[in-house]
Amino acid sequence: MSSKAARAVSLALAVLLGGCAAPAGQSAAGSSAAAATVDGPPWRMSAGDGAYAVRYNYTGQRWWHADVQAIPIDTAAPIAVLPMQYTSNGEQPGAMVSGRHVGRIWNTITQQELARRLRALGFHVLLPTIQMYGESLAGFQGFEHFIAGVHKGNAHVQTMLLTADAHDPNDTNPKPGAQMLVTATQPRQRAWEARIQTRIAPFYARTGLGNLGPRPRGGLSMKEGSASAWHPLIERAAEYGGTVAIMEVGRAIDIERAAGGIEAGREWAAELFDSVALGMADYACAVGYKLAHCAARAM
Repeated sequence: MSSKAARAVSLALAVLLGGCAAPAGQSAAGSSAAAATVDGPPWRMSAGDGAYAVRYNYTGQRWWHADVQAIPIDTAAPIAVLPMQYTSNGEQPGAMVSGRHVGRIWNTITQQELARRLRALGFHVLLPTIQMYGESLAGFQGFEHFIAGVHKGNAHVQTMLLTADAHDPNDTNPKPGAQMLVTATQPRQRAWEARIQTRIAPFYARTGLGNLGPRPRGGLSMKEGSASAWHPLIERAAEYGGTVAIMEVGRAIDIERAAGGIEAGREWAAELFDSVALGMADYACAVGYKLAHCAARAM
């Protein structure tokens, strides 16, 4: 059974266990959750610790919606959320190249490289990983609801996850490769998409990888966890702000071939990391943040 299929099959069990949420003040993994800071309905589920704690409700109905407590961040800086969604087990290991799953390796590299650049540009950066919540279905619920909670609690949050695509086409991904997956259920932030696409265009012109650009994912299935369905990480966050995307840098096999190994992609894709970070900073300037980058652009 594929990892995506396993996740889908597990959903029914998660709904049944929803009433067995961790006790108040405890995450699903048994760790202490942050104290509530925003009033709301009774939150039956909690996950994560400290700055990465979240409280939410989940029934399995309208799964693309996040019934989540807002998570306000005390900062005047623009906020970037850079998730790492791949597991070391079979739950969601990512694309395979030469018999090795490379999802976690590549997502970790892209997370680190984007974080370094965005912090230098003046962003407040959050780095949630699936490991913080558990490499399981319940962990993904906490992970994805945390991201949604940050979007709900703050204006102009940008969530960007850079990953590597598989090479086998399917109904919802007929042309695997570089593309920017965006919301299908909420209004798109096309100006944000355009700023990032403008910045990354020279990289794709130079490498010849090709770039399909922004597109919604899924919609051919209403089953949560199906590869044919909407992406829950994108849709749950986009309900509270459409500036959320999963960017496939390219097919994993193409990245490995061009870079000389997936780990060598850190240097090979440096231009792309620069461009994505600058596109996100361009958007922050456009919505009113006063970064040094904004003044430099105006000169």
